[in-house]
Amino acid sequence: MISLITCSRDQVSLAKLQKNVADTIGVDYEWVVMDNRDGRYGICEAYNLGARKASFSILCFIHEDILFETVGWGHRLLAHFENDQVGLVGVAGSATKSLVPSSWASFIHPSEMCLVQHFKSVVHSPERIVRTSSADDPSVLKPVVCLDGVFLSTRRIVFEKFRFDEENLPAFHGYDIDYSLQVGQLYGVYVCFDIMIHHFSEGSFNREWLDACESISAKWAGHLPHSVLALDHDKLVHQHWTAMRVFLGKMTTLGYSLPEMLGGLFRFSFNRYFHLRHFLHFLRLVFLVKIAPSDKILYKLGIRPA
Repeated sequence: MISLITCSRDQVSLAKLQKNVADTIGVDYEWVVMDNRDGRYGICEAYNLGARKASFSILCFIHEDILFETVGWGHRLLAHFENDQVGLVGVAGSATKSLVPSSWASFIHPSEMCLVQHFKSVVHSPERIVRTSSADDPSVLKPVVCLDGVFLSTRRIVFEKFRFDEENLPAFHGYDIDYSLQVGQLYGVYVCFDIMIHHFSEGSFNREWLDACESISAKWAGHLPHSVLALDHDKLVHQHWTAMRVFLGKMTTLGYSLPEMLGGLFRFSFNRYFHLRHFLHFLRLVFLVKIAPSDKILYKLGIRPA
């Protein structure tokens, strides 16, 4: 019934996940493991190849650094796909996506999330996150624009129309946002709140990740920003420039040069969300952070000084 597809680089984590799935899924399933210990695949290629090998009608693309808490989660997932309008289901996502390069997370609304986040890079207790911007809605499926790639499930008939973009996203980032935007053209994209997973890493936000974010913004420039919420022009302007602050902050922490940062600012400023005061504010910050950085300037770009 469910084909579990993973791009594997850690046999120990994979073995733990396979045992966990056997104990929790509750329905017939198969594994399609794309062995990537030698790094031969980007994740889009691995997932596309894995889906072609899969036998069942429900495809579940998952990272190997997770464990399922919910017993019988397979039944719940199958029930969600009884609605033909449901195209893609995950456990974390956002109702809006900015034109400015960004992660899947929203900057002006709470993200839709249902998972337990564990931490590797910092000393922090696991955090159980059940968060929604529509707490008054009792539905266990909440509509979003884009999902986090830790868990992505779709129907085979959807995958036959939309594949992961190997050409524009050849590495390991951005595939989740891009695939969500693809599927969202014809189907609903949702976060489910009746399947709980534990995620054992925070992800990697490096230059490769930011390059992928820029590729997505370029590819979907005619479609972004996009929202399942009714946002007026003022809110979209607010989202745009909030995303710009985060974008420039990421460029700063990743060590981009002054010309690179100016290029990013100019590339995503001159559009229907242009605002002269905001533009001049960030233009000044870019020069200051590269020429005479201070704690005050770093804070204005959302960076906590060490």
